[in-house]
Parts: sequence; C-alpha cells; structure tokens
Amino acid sequence: MFSKHDHFLDLSLELREEQDWAPGVLRAFDIASKVTALAYEPIAGLLAVGTPGSIELLGQPGVSCKIPLPDLHGVKIIHISASTFKLVCLDDQSTLYIWDLSTYGLPKLLTSARYNQLSDHITISFAHLKAFITLQTGEIRTYDLECLRKSSYSMPNMWKLYEQKMAASGMPEVTTPTSGIAIDTLVHPRDLNLLFVVYGGGIVLCDLTQRNTIRTYELIYPPGAPGGAGYESKDILTTRRPEAMCMAIHPAGHFFAVGYADGSIAFWAVEDEDQPLLVRTLDDVDVQVIDALQLEAHLAEGSKSATPFEREPIFKLSWCFFPNSSDPRGGETALVILGGLGPGDSPGINVYWLPAFNPAEIPPTQPSSLHPLIKTSMRSSVEPLNSYFYGIDGTVQDYILIPRESPHFAGAYDPVSILVIKESIAGTRVIEAYQFPPPSFVYEDPLSAGSAQRDTLDDLTHTLQSLQLSNEPFRTQLPGYLSNGSSGLLGGTVCIVDKDEYSSLIQSTKDDNHGLPLNAGFAWLDPVEHFQPQRISITWYADLSVRMWDSSALLLHKFRPNPIDCEFPNPLSHLSIDVNAVLTAASVAPKMQDQNPTIQFVEMASESLECAVVLSTGMVVVYQLSSSPNHLPPSEELPDPELLSLKHLASMDSKFSLYVALSPSTSKVSACALADIGFLAVSYTDGSLYVVDMRGPKVILRVTKPKSRHSIHMGSDIDIVSSLLWTISPLEKDERLALRLIAGHSSGTLKVFTFGRSVDSSWNLTGEPMKSDSPVQPLQIFVIDSKRGSRCTANRSKLLACMDNSGASPVLLVIAGIKGARCNVNLTGERVGKVEWSHRMGKVLNVQIVQKLSSYALVAFTENHEACAYSLPNLEFMQNLALPPLSYMPVACDEVGDFFAWTRDPETGLIRQVTYGTLFNSRRVDMLPAIDFLSTKPVIPIQPQPVSLGPTSMISSWFRFGQSMTGTQIDTLLGGPDRPVPVQQARPTPATGGSGRDASHIVKQAAATQSSLYDRLTSALEERGEMLGDLEDRFNSLESGSRSMVDQAKKLAAEQSAKSWFKFGS
Repeated sequence: MFSKHDHFLDLSLELREEQDWAPGVLRAFDIASKVTALAYEPIAGLLAVGTPGSIELLGQPGVSCKIPLPDLHGVKIIHISASTFKLVCLDDQSTLYIWDLSTYGLPKLLTSARYNQLSDHITISFAHLKAFITLQTGEIRTYDLECLRKSSYSMPNMWKLYEQKMAASGMPEVTTPTSGIAIDTLVHPRDLNLLFVVYGGGIVLCDLTQRNTIRTYELIYPPGAPGGAGYESKDILTTRRPEAMCMAIHPAGHFFAVGYADGSIAFWAVEDEDQPLLVRTLDDVDVQVIDALQLEAHLAEGSKSATPFEREPIFKLSWCFFPNSSDPRGGETALVILGGLGPGDSPGINVYWLPAFNPAEIPPTQPSSLHPLIKTSMRSSVEPLNSYFYGIDGTVQDYILIPRESPHFAGAYDPVSILVIKESIAGTRVIEAYQFPPPSFVYEDPLSAGSAQRDTLDDLTHTLQSLQLSNEPFRTQLPGYLSNGSSGLLGGTVCIVDKDEYSSLIQSTKDDNHGLPLNAGFAWLDPVEHFQPQRISITWYADLSVRMWDSSALLLHKFRPNPIDCEFPNPLSHLSIDVNAVLTAASVAPKMQDQNPTIQFVEMASESLECAVVLSTGMVVVYQLSSSPNHLPPSEELPDPELLSLKHLASMDSKFSLYVALSPSTSKVSACALADIGFLAVSYTDGSLYVVDMRGPKVILRVTKPKSRHSIHMGSDIDIVSSLLWTISPLEKDERLALRLIAGHSSGTLKVFTFGRSVDSSWNLTGEPMKSDSPVQPLQIFVIDSKRGSRCTANRSKLLACMDNSGASPVLLVIAGIKGARCNVNLTGERVGKVEWSHRMGKVLNVQIVQKLSSYALVAFTENHEACAYSLPNLEFMQNLALPPLSYMPVACDEVGDFFAWTRDPETGLIRQVTYGTLFNSRRVDMLPAIDFLSTKPVIPIQPQPVSLGPTSMISSWFRFGQSMTGTQIDTLLGGPDRPVPVQQARPTPATGGSGRDASHIVKQAAATQSSLYDRLTSALEERGEMLGDLEDRFNSLESGSRSMVDQAKKLAAEQSAKSWFKFGS
C-alpha cells in the first residue's frame, strides 16, 4: 500500500464532476475509396462524386455536402443540369433521382422515377431542359427536368427499323444479339435538332423535328481486312461487323469518331454513311483495307500462327476543342481515347493531338456527295501530329474532362484537367487528376516557328525557356475528400504547435495554382468557440506519402458576410513528404531488403518541427523544415554505419528537406521519440536501442540486442522498449536539471538515461541508467510539473534552464500500460498514485493527459468506445465517458482533449472515415456549414451555331443543316402539347450582410414585417380570387381542347400506322 501525498496539489480539481466533461463528435470526414461516377458543371465549378449510397458535392474550398440516396443503393450515373440547376442521379436499381441545388442548406430531393430496362446512359444538354433516357430495348425516352415528369416524346429502336429495311431490300440478315441495344446518345454540338444514337450495330443520326432517320453508319470489314484484331484473327476471311461502343463528335460538327469493341476507331463524315474516312487502332491505320502481302504471309503460316491478338474495346472517346484559332471551325484538337490497349500494354489513357480542319476553297458546285478535297482535308485532320500516354498505376475505369468554363461540346471545350477513376489498393476505386492537355502539345520547339525573324539571342532565350518546361503533365491537387482516397490512408496523428511554429508551417513558398477550378457555392457557419490552439494533423498513406493538414478551429471563425474560404482540415501541400524519393536513391536502395515497405507511423517535434517517418523495414527517415531551397551538398559518408546522410537528395515541392536515415536493423520499430533540441531515440523489436545526436549526426548510444529476460508472464521473450520520452527534469537522487531519456520496457522495467555535454561540446551518456518499476507493456510516458501540471519536455527553454543550473521543482512521472498506470515523484522516486484498469473497461488502446483550463486528467481510451478519466497525481477514478462507436484503432488525442478516430474498412484495410471529436464539447462548432449554391447559379452561354464545311468565303456548303433550333424550341418539341406550365418554387436566400448579433437590424426587420403583413394578406386574397376565376376559364378551354385532341390523335394514329421511319419504295 502507498500513502496519499497531500503536499501535492490536486491537478484535477475542475474535472471531477460529470458536467465538466462533454464528449461529442464535431465533424466526420468520409474518404472517397469507392468512386462509381463523376460529373462536373464548369460554369459554376461544381463537382459531384458518386459512391455507394451517397453523392458528395464539392465546390470552392469549404463548400462540400453529402447527399445520401433514399435507398442507399449504388450510384451509377450523375449529371448536373446547369439549365435547371438540378442534380440528376441514376442508381444501380434503375431509379432516377432529382435534387434541387438552389435550396439553402442541403439540396432538396424533388422526385424520383423508375424506368424498366434502363441502360447505363443518360444524356443532358446544357442548352435545353430535357434528358434523353436510353433503354436496353433500344428505345429513347425523354424526361422533363423542369416539370419533373416523363415526357411523351419517344423514339423507337431505329436500328431494328434499319435492319428491317435492309431485309426488305433483299440484303442478307446480319442481326446480332447486341446490334439493337442502345448504348448512348449524343446531341450534335452545333445543331440541337440532331441526335446521334449509338447502337451495338452502329450509329444512327436522327432528326428530332421530323422524327426520322437521316443517316446510318455501319462499319463492315471485308474478308481479308485486319480490323482491330489484326491478321491473327480467326475469322479474317469473313465479313465482320464490330460492335460500336462509344463516339465523339468533332467540334466543327462535320465528322465524328466511333470506338468499337475490337479496339479500332473509325472516323466518319456526317454526309457520307457509305465508307469511313479512316479506320485505325492505336498502332496501325487503314485496318479496313486489305494488304495482300500481309494476308498471304499470314495464310501461309497456317496453324503455326500466333495466338490471336486481342485488344481492349474502345470504352470512351472525347474530342477536345480549344480557343486556339480565329477560324469558326476551330484549330488543332485533341482526341482522348480510353481503351484499345494490347495485352502487354501498361494501363492508361492515350491522347492524340490532331491538326485543324481547314479545307481549301473549291468550286461552288452541287455534287451528290462530298467533294474529294473535303474528304482529303477531313482525313488529314484526324492524322495525329503528336501523341501522349497518361500512364496510370491501376486499371482505368472512367474519366471526365474539367473544362475551364464552357459546358458546350460535351464538356470538352478548353479542358484544363482530366480526372481518372482507377482501381487501386485492395480493389478500391479512387481518383487521380492530371494537367490537360499535356504540355508537349502546347509548347512547341521555339526554333520551329518564326526562326527566320529571330536573332541568336532570341533563339537562346527561347531555348532556355523550353528546357525549363516539363513535357510531363503535373498532378492536379484534389480536395481532401478525394486525395485521401487516391493515396490509401493508413493512419494519422495530431500535434499542437505554438503560434510561431504554426506560422512557419502554414507559410507556403509555392506560387502555383494546380488545383481544380472548383468555385461553386458559399459555406456559412456562425462560430461560437472559445480560444482553441493551433493544430496540425499528420496522415500517412499506402503510396509512401505523408501529408499535413491545418486542423485549427480558427479556420472556421468567419463572420457574415465573409464565407468560409478554405477546407477543414486545410491541406498544406507544401509540407507533403514522398518517401519514394529516399527508397529509390542509389545510396539507400541496396539497404532495402523489403521491396514493399509501408509507413508504420510518423513523429513530429512540435517546436523544432523535425519529422521522423518510421518504415516497416526498421528505417527511420528524418526530415527538417527548411525556410528556402538551398544548394544541395554533395553526398557524404557518415562514420556510423547505422546512419545514411540524405542531405544531397532533393525533396520536390516540399518545405521539408531530407536530412538523415537510421537503419541499423531489419526488425520493426517498437518506439520512437524526437526531442525539440535535436535528439532522436529509436527502439526495435529485437531489443536494441539507438540514440542519435542530429548535430553531427552521430550515434551517441547503442544498446544492442539484450539477453532474454525470463518471466513467469512473459516467458523468455526479448525485453523490448515499447515507449520512449525525452525530458529535461530532475531525478530522485539527482535534483539538477538534465537531459534524460526515459525507456519503458515491456517487462515492467523503467530505465532513465542521462546525457550531458563534454568539454568539446559533444553530447554523451553520463553514468549508468537508473532503473525503476513500471507497468508492463507501457503505452505512453508523461512527465509533468507537480505544481502547474504542464509538460516537462526537452525543449529550448528547458535546455537554457539546464545550462544555467537553475533550480528545479519536483516533477511527476506518469506511465500507463496495458494493465494500469503509475505516478512517481522525480521519475524514479516515491510512488504517489497507482491504478489497475478494470476488466470491464476492455483493452486500453491509448492514453493521454488532457487539459481543461488549469486542470489536468489522465484519460484511457478503450476498445469499448469509452474514455475513462483519472485524477492527477493520485490516479483516482473520476468519470467514465461514452464515445461514439467509431473505431477499434487507437484514438489520436491531443493535450486539450480533441481527438481523431479512424474507421478502417474491413475489406481493404484502409481508413474509410475519419471522425473529429472532443472530450469537451462546450461552445464548440459541432454542425456542418450551411451551403448556398444558388449564389453561384450558372448562366448558360450562347449555344454554338453550325459552321460552314468549307471556308467562309465559299458561296455554299455541302452540310445540309442551317440555323440550329433554340433550346426553347427543343423543349416545346420534346415536351408535347400537354406539357404543364412549370411552377417556380420559392427559393429562400440567406442574408449576406450584417451580423446576427446586430439587434437594431433585427428590430427594424421585425417592425417592417409586422407593418406589411396586413397589406400582403389583402393582396394575396385578391390574387387568389383572380386566379380562381382564371382557373375556371382554363378548365373549360382544356375540356374542349381535350375532345378535339382525342379526335385528332385517333386520325393521326390511323395515318401513321401505315408509315415507317424509313420511306420504302421512294
């Protein structure tokens, strides 16, 4: 038994009552690790991300909201209708959901509709208010996004009609099971009256007004043509019709590209359905043409021929248009190709840079088909000038382009980024973003153009500039919701830093803008928090990267009319660390026996801001914060074999520079501690312990593998050091201040190593380590001031006091293990507190000393989602706090009671949700910001009009379409005669000026409301009477009109029953 020491102050005086604690969740952050769909609205700058059961909307920094699906089904398709400002979603159960984005707060679910046999494609044009719904039967239905109803306008399976026409004309039947399946629809980029429908058998061009088929494009390989499969194809001597998969239209609107299942791409002129302009694969051109020599060589080989070469289908195409020409038909273009790769090719996306379509002027005649010069010009404009391959680490599932600001041309006008959905670690589906187009397309050789007008100095200047430009596209920075998923989040911690250190960390020297153009909406939050310290969160990932985030509550302290202007937590991209740069270095790679290392954990010193990254191989890589990039020194060999100098290695785009690596053992690290005055201590699972003075750097202490200690409970296991702490404090038998390292062993032994400076100013171990008893398998060690409760760490102020031989007040050592905790005076002195964890608590995962005002308490976090609080210094039980059932991983808690809980996905092993909570939820912001998307509602630009096929000086054009129909005309056509008048819903707008604390403003507003209430009620009654009278007249007119419409419908149905979409015999 031990006595209670009354001469020590009660440091937990204000934390003993239940009302002193208020555990709660402040914010939950999902990780996008299973992305199924993407959509982007470029005018407002709004990104929608579909995941199983929910949609995440991302606008400008600070603007994000989660929309759960009513039935929590998977998201298959997302669209953002800019013309109606609605979010359209199709789930995996063929249910269509529509939300109103103009409501204040969260978007409002307006309606849902279900379609039977719904395909995977919905087409929404920015120019009108209708959606084209593709059914698996081949039919095309329409949906009115403004009136929120299914429109009467529909189109039958036009490919089946085409096959029936061919059969009636005597052509042999070539129907396949997939030929009549509708795959996608595309609105002509310059004529809203024209609709392309992609069927498995080919492409159908329709006239919406006339309700007929204009042209049908079917790719047919003659016997002997290689096609996409090449000459190794088993059916090369037969006629083949590859299945169409996707298409993209040239921005001029006169020709288009179609991707097929055999990996080929056919380019068709709109006015020529007989033969394509060109059919190619990623490797060969004119694969629809027979090469007699190659065919004979293949047939001569016979059965000795190789296995048939099978390409991927062409899954998706996008034809990009740029403001790089004054010609209305545009300048050079880019064709993005997903698919078409061979079995041995690396996954990725191909991009072709194509020349401009600028045909020469030809005589103004009226030929029955396209002039040969026009065809030649079209073919020349699809032969690549350059190409680039976006190599992606993982199978690419889909992509979308991010236009700069225009929604036209299927979202492919002037794109600045490309977002790729790819398969990643453990089957996850994540997003990566890259610059688009590749720099090699944009920046030309400075000597290639205008070299005759340049002098030598100009040539030299341009050459130097071109050398500084990288031909590789940079990685576009993603919001935290996406970036955490793309790298594979493994874990994290949180660190409180002082004001000066915080300023050093958040100050960025990077002057680039590599983020997505997300500008939609505003986020409003009324802060009520009292003072909170500056926090830095540190996370590490499966791709061997480390990221830091500003988690300070100060980021949310914005008063109206100022909205939140940053993410929370706010990513500090200039502090990112990539450990791959170390592992691939020539001096480090030979020492890496494990070819698949991972990050075990990360430690950062809160004052010196040195960062230690601990790898699963046992290597510890130390980074130092550098104010500016200095000249890299040459490589050097350190005298200690355990140390590797890394100062000669560059840390790209990071304020953290490489310093040194400790790699003495192949065992895993069991504990690591950084001191703010330049010391590193690392222990390993083989029982060894190393201490590094980073001023050299040099190893000043080696405790190699000790002999096994026999214990009744532990057997003969190695007695490893499981917890380390640096402190400057007195000992029981040495009351002077000194630098000491406390090592807690798993067997229950505590050792205290003391270090001092010698005459030559070097640091060395002084004397033998002091030993004491401690809890077995210690989790955390703390040293606090016995009077104030503050931490006694090894920092600069303590080192100054130590060198001045200043007097030291007694300190308290608090050490907690898996079975209990102890509190001793002056590290190795008398015990003043002891507690054994109750069996009902379950396993203790982590412990922390937390502070509220001037009181302190020891808190133990358990696997039962509880936090047990104990007093200091006597370790008396005070409160049992229930935490949300979030995670079975150790909770990362800081010194003031705020914590991050990590929820791991059992399928992937990665973190899928991070919860930010606190033990003191009093006057804290625990609600999500109110989102206002209406303030950035997009204004649709003018619809592009048809352009001439030839030069503008030509008298006529062979393109048969004139002025495009307007969006209103299309809405009238597709809506039908019974389309109701849309009801404009009231959209509340939040006050954007003043403060909620302005009492005079509130009083004036209430008085004005009261005085005008009677007038508004009277006016409303009068309007109601007028509307009822008008409604009666409308009903009478509607009745008579309905009778007439029924008669006309019967007559029209009789007339149309004998007709067809195709005119036979004409």
